[in-house]
Amino acid sequence: KAQKPFLLYVGSRVGYKNFIVMLKAISNSVNLRNDFDIVTFGGGSFNSSEKRTIQSLGFREGQVRHVNGSDVILTSLYKSATALIHPSLYEGFGLTPLEAMNCHCPVISSNTSSMPEVIGNAGGYFNPSDVDSIQSTIESIVYSTECMNKLIQKGIKQAKLFSWEKCAKTTLEIYKKGVL
Repeated sequence: KAQKPFLLYVGSRVGYKNFIVMLKAISNSVNLRNDFDIVTFGGGSFNSSEKRTIQSLGFREGQVRHVNGSDVILTSLYKSATALIHPSLYEGFGLTPLEAMNCHCPVISSNTSSMPEVIGNAGGYFNPSDVDSIQSTIESIVYSTECMNKLIQKGIKQAKLFSWEKCAKTTLEIYKKGVL
């Protein structure tokens, strides 16, 4: 059986990460619920409350699944996902969207905190407190091949702005100036 297209969620699923609100947004869309699975990576196995919520939102058995593993597995997920959904209310930086863009995975993210600075014009944005905004933004991107391709191309360029080499050079320059 061929694997169904999936939306990827990476990381912890605690409160401010907004995982449950993202699930509600996807479950409200008949199209998204019928056309996509949801794969989560990291953050540990689903707890009993999450399992109950997933079931109560009408997802099919196994439609929302958790994967643990190495960076190799995560890279594979980024490369095969339809898009990364990043609904967090707050992020200090936002490494996950950068990793996704570097793997040619379109990013659909909250418009809060550091996300617009990190993602730039290479992602689709939603209000993370508004279920309808999350749903409509995901739908407008994943059902448009043209939009998906544009986000991939912009993401490749955006990710290059945040290389580890550039970070190390900038940090070294700060040390040389005696700022720290």
